Amino acid sequence: MTKPSKPVSWRRSDYPHTFALQTRWSDNDMFGHVNNVEYHRFFEQAVVSFLMKTCGLDLLTSPVIPFAAENLCRFRRSLSWPEQVTVGLMVEHLGKSSLRLGLALFGEGQDEAAAEGYWVQVFVDRASQQPVTIPESLRQALQPYRQPGSESK
Repeated sequence: MTKPSKPVSWRRSDYPHTFALQTRWSDNDMFGHVNNVEYHRFFEQAVVSFLMKTCGLDLLTSPVIPFAAENLCRFRRSLSWPEQVTVGLMVEHLGKSSLRLGLALFGEGQDEAAAEGYWVQVFVDRASQQPVTIPESLRQALQPYRQPGSESK
């Protein structure tokens, strides 16, 4: 079993960036709760929105783009339609060419995460698809969302 991503409490206040989304009818499975694959989609949607809207990365034209290298989701309690979900996001690690984002999903009115995990992005040159250094402008945009005590290279 892998070590949990930090913070261990998985509380809403631990995440400096939040992203709201609405569950859809089609997210539910036959048991009446959001299907597990949708949790990963919620994470992906939050990561893409964060990189584009908050950090200003143009995923369609930028010469440097992120590739998902690894992701994980730990389920703590069920979510279900028509629940409003908040995704909490923090920068857990900012390396030379990679970024690890800590993520958590919170149901309506919930302070403890229904799910938590992480998403690792490796930044590559669009043309060669080889790893490259994260651009300084993006690195600066990520700084305010760093987890206290997180490493940076």
